[in-house]
Amino acid sequence: MAGFLDFGSPEALEKALTAGESEDFVVYNEGLCYASVCSSLPVEEVQARMQRRPSGTTRGWRLSEEAFAGGQPNPCPCDQRPDTHKHYVFVA
Repeated sequence: MAGFLDFGSPEALEKALTAGESEDFVVYNEGLCYASVCSSLPVEEVQARMQRRPSGTTRGWRLSEEAFAGGQPNPCPCDQRPDTHKHYVFVA
């Protein structure tokens, strides 16, 4: 058994989680059952990347049908780069 969630160490887990991140795709908030993503990629690619990411449940990450906690629709324009990026909420 590799230990620490089968990644061997906290550092190895962090490296695996951030391996696919770039200016075009960033998970900026993540918990056991919720994650927020900022991305300029098509929604299908955002979903595919999140499906490959470990989650807190066996169901994996799914795009939420609910709005953000502040009432913004999901997805919504990024507040810093609204012309190119959107924010998404995922649930596990």
